[in-house]
Amino acid sequence: MTDRRPTTEAIRAAAAGKFSRCASGVLLFLLVFSLFGPRAARAHEVVDAEQVRAALAAVDAADARARNAAGSATEGEAKLALGLVQVETTDILNRDLAAHSGRLSFNGDSLQKALAQRNLSPPFDDTIGRYRLPRAPLEDALRLSPDGPDAARARFALLKAEFYESFVFDPFKLVDLSADDLDRQIAEAQALATAALDPDAAEEAAFIHAIDLARAARLAHAPEAARAYAAAARKALVTFAAAYPESMRAASARVILKGLGGAE
Repeated sequence: MTDRRPTTEAIRAAAAGKFSRCASGVLLFLLVFSLFGPRAARAHEVVDAEQVRAALAAVDAADARARNAAGSATEGEAKLALGLVQVETTDILNRDLAAHSGRLSFNGDSLQKALAQRNLSPPFDDTIGRYRLPRAPLEDALRLSPDGPDAARARFALLKAEFYESFVFDPFKLVDLSADDLDRQIAEAQALATAALDPDAAEEAAFIHAIDLARAARLAHAPEAARAYAAAARKALVTFAAAYPESMRAASARVILKGLGGAE
C-alpha cells in the first residue's frame, strides 16, 4: 500500500505556499500605504504644473548649494539637502506612475525630462517598474557628517529606498538584495526604530524591521537560522502591533504573524 502521508518536504512546501499567500494578501497595503503614503490612495492623483515648478526650483536651489559648498565645512549639510530633495522628486514620479497604470502623466513626464537635463533624474528600473532613489548625495552626506544632527534622516531615507526597491509585488521575493544585505537592513531598521526620528518615521522603521525579519525567516535555508529569524519576527510583529494598535500597518503585521504560526 502506498503511504499517502505528506512528507516533511511537502509540509514545508505547503507552509511556504500558505505564507507566500499571506504575504500577497498584504501586498496592496504595503505598496499603497507604506510605499507612497496616504496620498497614493487617491485615484489618479494629479501632478500639476505648479508642483513641477516648485520641485524643480527646490532641486535647482539644493544643487547650487551643494556645488558651492564642495570642500567646505558645510558640504555634508548641503549634500543632505540635495539628497532629501531627490527623495521628494523620486516619490513624485513613482506616485505618478502608480496613479496612471505605470505611465507618467504629461506633468510627470515633464518633471522627469527636466531632471534628466540637469543630470538629476532618478534611474528607472525595468525589473521593479519604478524609479530608484539616487543615493549618492545621502551617502556622501553620511560620509562627511556621520554624527550630524540630520544623519538619522539620511539613514532613514536610504533604508526606505533599499527596502521598497527590493521587491516588485511579493516582498518575499527579493530583487537585488543578498542575504547579507538583508541582515544589514534588519540591523539598520532596528537602530532607526529607536533613533531621533519623527513618530511616523520611527513607526515605519519598526515596521520594516519586523517585515525584514519575517522575510529572513521565509528565505533562510538552514533550519536553525529559519527558526531563529521566525522567533525574532514573531516577537517584532507582536511588539509592533501592540505599540501601534491604531496603525493600518498593524493589520499587515497580524496577517504576517499568522503566516509565521503566531497568534493574530
